[in-house]
Amino acid sequence: MNKTEWRYAVVAFGVALAARLGLIATHPTMYSMDAYQRWGGRAHILVQDWLPATQSIIWMTDTLGGGQLAVRVAVSCIAAIALAAGGICARRLGGPVAGWAFLPVVVFGPSLTWTSVPYQEGTFLLFLFGGMALALGARAAGQDATQRDWLWADLVLGGIALVRYEGWPVALLYILWRKDKRAVIAAWGMLVWLLIKGLGIDNHAASPVHYADWEGLDTRFDGTAVATSIAKLGRLSLKTGGIWLYGLLCPAVVILLRRRVTGTIFFLLIFGGQLVITLAWMTGLETAIIRMHLLPGTLAGLLGAAAVGLMWPTLKPWVRPVLTLAAIVLAISFGRQGFDNAKISIKSVKHETRLLEKIDRCDDCRFVIRPRTKIGTRDRHDGCEILQGISELRHGDGFWCDRWGDRPSTFTPTHTARWKRGGYVIRAFE
Repeated sequence: MNKTEWRYAVVAFGVALAARLGLIATHPTMYSMDAYQRWGGRAHILVQDWLPATQSIIWMTDTLGGGQLAVRVAVSCIAAIALAAGGICARRLGGPVAGWAFLPVVVFGPSLTWTSVPYQEGTFLLFLFGGMALALGARAAGQDATQRDWLWADLVLGGIALVRYEGWPVALLYILWRKDKRAVIAAWGMLVWLLIKGLGIDNHAASPVHYADWEGLDTRFDGTAVATSIAKLGRLSLKTGGIWLYGLLCPAVVILLRRRVTGTIFFLLIFGGQLVITLAWMTGLETAIIRMHLLPGTLAGLLGAAAVGLMWPTLKPWVRPVLTLAAIVLAISFGRQGFDNAKISIKSVKHETRLLEKIDRCDDCRFVIRPRTKIGTRDRHDGCEILQGISELRHGDGFWCDRWGDRPSTFTPTHTARWKRGGYVIRAFE
């Protein structure tokens, strides 16, 4: 990168990180179910059915003595680097103005909310945008690009296969896009995972109530339910402001394709793949959720920003300040919505938060907990998972969850906490 790109990257990183640190400062409690399970399995790299890249960050932070806030700061830094790389991608697609047009996307509500806690999307974007920023730079350099430049791009993007399985077709697509047999090194992530599975290494179960979203997918498909979910997803695009990013996508793609901008088809195919994955995800969850807009919205924003950058020199002088003001308003709206998402998520676990406060006030107490159930999608979560996710407590060490198995004789409880409608009732153990 040249000095101008470095300066831009520092600004984009600073904006992305500042927004996330602000969210953490105002909403310090860990939130959302995957984050609870990841924190509950923090002593392990392989947890549940997840690939290891994101969990490695949590494991490393915990190993170094960091708590929940440290983990959230760590994943926020990862997301900030990823989005700064996304801005570099926008610049390399559409010129310097495209990078500035991408800035509202770094605080897009779903992204701000779920990359401030240990979810996979921040890591996914790190490898995608990081690898493509390097690759687009190497391609723009042409014959001046060294093999080392391409090697770094291949290695970085190849790591996407260790984040989510949907990263596997992305890595394969990248190899095809490269049109160079040496790009096969981008398959390293897939090979590492196949080696791990070949060695028969088992994943740690952070809680026994987990099951994969795709379990029984073929038997749960219902056209009416999917149509209802799609309609809900559309309403959520209005709530998140994602509708503006999607609305800009169609004219943006026309502009980019007409100008034959390198990388347009690659990113467009990934966007299309995300739509297919979202459809399968909605079928698995049997509903639509705000988080489903995170990756599609960010990718749409990238292509939209690139098109704005290309068209900027041709715009009438009065249009430019109008678009600048619109971008500022959009960024503020995105940020507020991201904070609201976190607030709602934390409010939904208020009963477990109150229970934790009572547990913390009771020195040398050991609780047997009968948890709240029917939480989240398809009844796959419970109050014990939440309690473990918002505290330093672990099942079997500080509390025992009745729903998670028979209590061993080595665990001697002093109190019980049983869920009854409206809250947990605590009594001395009898």
